[in-house]
Amino acid sequence: MNIGSVIKYYRTKYQLTQAQLADGICSISHLSKIESNTYVPHESTIEALMAKMGVQWEKEMHRHKRLERQIGEFIDCSLFYDLEHMRKQYKQLEKENDYIQSSELVNQYELYKFRFYIYENDHVQAEQQKELIDRMKGSFTAPEKWLHQFFLSIYYTMLNKTEKALGFLEQLEQGIQSIPQKFEGEYYYQKARLLILFDRFELSAYYAEMAVQYYQLHHNYIRLLHAQLLLAINYTRRNLLVQASGLYEVLKRNAHLMGQKDLYYQTLYNLAELFKQKKDYDQAFELLAELKVSLPDDSYIYKAVLISMIEATVEMNQKDESLLRELKLLTRETEDEYFLIYENYFEKRMFSQPDLIAYCEEKMFPFFRKNGYIKEGKKVATELKIFYEQKKDWEKANFYRSYEERKAGEV
Repeated sequence: MNIGSVIKYYRTKYQLTQAQLADGICSISHLSKIESNTYVPHESTIEALMAKMGVQWEKEMHRHKRLERQIGEFIDCSLFYDLEHMRKQYKQLEKENDYIQSSELVNQYELYKFRFYIYENDHVQAEQQKELIDRMKGSFTAPEKWLHQFFLSIYYTMLNKTEKALGFLEQLEQGIQSIPQKFEGEYYYQKARLLILFDRFELSAYYAEMAVQYYQLHHNYIRLLHAQLLLAINYTRRNLLVQASGLYEVLKRNAHLMGQKDLYYQTLYNLAELFKQKKDYDQAFELLAELKVSLPDDSYIYKAVLISMIEATVEMNQKDESLLRELKLLTRETEDEYFLIYENYFEKRMFSQPDLIAYCEEKMFPFFRKNGYIKEGKKVATELKIFYEQKKDWEKANFYRSYEERKAGEV
């Protein structure tokens, strides 16, 4: 506990000068050294300074221990993905914000507020917190510097700046021995999550399995489900469909039993994608239709489900214009370019407009390629490859084949 910071906090709070507080107790220079934490005073001096401000030192020590415990719980909630309890802790800690700012607890508190805003997907608060932490980082300890860089990676993932996010994590790997032990699982999980976005499946599977082992060992069951979902997605992408199906069934049951609705919905969505990969479009559509009625229509995953349902109807040579109308309505409200791209694509494809290929080549493929949507880019590349093979335009066909077959840096 930084005694001097607490004394300075109360002196400032009660609008006393150093001369007024020091009078009759110690010299002004002595008090200045105490407040800067360069000198630890005798207990009697502490008590005298506190008593002059009407503060009971023993109660102050209990307050500090309570806040230290609460911040520890705030951090544990983050690590164990207990978001409901984390929100409650956040509200309680914010009431003590001014006091925490005067203590040595401030760095970890502000770092985990940053993580909290990312969990809440609050872009505005996260950006403001990032700017605050950038001003504070000169006082960080080595583990706090590691956390800062790690949280920046997660922050840029939230913004869909995946290359930048992966760059931060790869820099951390150079000093992997400095990772605090209780953060190892989070590091492995985030690394696996980013690598799968770049189709680097072998390395992603390695880190996902490391995360699974860590979470099992430390009885972190919710994060264990998240890591297993990454593995299931990884298996699907590598066409290991039997392994993926078995893991999805385990995830469906356990996510339901643990009341993890979002994770349960994500599992159903990815299981539907597996059915589509098996060309079992009827079963995929049934699962997506069941999922659609359970989701709020303003959520990201709801729009993703709409896109997946339309894809399934197209593959079954069916037309469901009501789904496209709903997608158009939702994209007009949000103006999300990703969904606008798909809306225009389906409209052109559904109604057999002659400019579909031009749209894929000039708008859709460059957008996916520029913004790091590798899976989506490969799908469009496959369509364009087939089209140009039929046209016997081998130069363009080979270009799109090379993108379709790319390994995104996988070794």
